[in-house]
Amino acid sequence: LLTIMNPNLLISQGVPICRTNQLAGEFVVTFPRSYHAGFNQGYNFAEAVNFAPADWLPIGRVCVSHYGMLHRFCVFSHDELVCKMAQDPDKLDISIAASTYQDMLKMVMSEKELRKTLFDWGVTQANKEVFELLPDDERQCDYCKTTCFLSAVTCSCNNSKSKLFHLCYSLSFMTLDKSFISLILLLIQV
Repeated sequence: LLTIMNPNLLISQGVPICRTNQLAGEFVVTFPRSYHAGFNQGYNFAEAVNFAPADWLPIGRVCVSHYGMLHRFCVFSHDELVCKMAQDPDKLDISIAASTYQDMLKMVMSEKELRKTLFDWGVTQANKEVFELLPDDERQCDYCKTTCFLSAVTCSCNNSKSKLFHLCYSLSFMTLDKSFISLILLLIQV
């Protein structure tokens, strides 16, 4: 989304490059962990659609972690997608329901562990918030740019918002004043 480089440079470094000329009524599908760029050759109406087959969910979770390390914005909240899918499992194909269950299990176990770390550290103030009612830019982690959904930690000293992971990781390296830290939880109990 930010820049494009000369494809010849990538080819010279051994990066495989493909190209296509998309005509009216045609679809181009890009797969996980692939990069793409587009160039419009005149007047056009373009539409992009994100879709995820069942086997994509584990790849999606890895992608969110990778984007977080790069401090790159996500197009949507992976946790929110998984929670919404799990809310109505009867509408899901059995393989998608099973994949959703496995992903949600990992998500909930991680969330419980992170919340326990915070509570053990002494963070006792928690407020409930309906994250999905907030615009994405208001529920974004100030550190990694990931959209928070299950929980976030705020600091009253500078109004920063962070995923629990970052604060829990930082606890082993620094001393923070607990009175400034507040936990915001999604209205779903984990």
